[in-house]
Amino acid sequence: MKKEKNAVFVPDDSPLPTVKYLSEKFDFLNGIDFTKTSLADEIIKLNFEVVSREYEDLKYANIEDYFHIEVDMIV
Repeated sequence: MKKEKNAVFVPDDSPLPTVKYLSEKFDFLNGIDFTKTSLADEIIKLNFEVVSREYEDLKYANIEDYFHIEVDMIV
């Protein structure tokens, strides 16, 4: 039996999920006014955190304006 070469896992190789992914997975996020409710606080309840530096809390009402923001799962 031939031993296969092990691939090295590099975390930066896999793209991070975005707010768009979360909005598709958790439909209730689509109905929230994010000028009154913190997106960061809502996704922490779902075990995710904002990792994009360009995120500005309470800036946009619609989640679509945050679709490009990267998030990461809290483990």
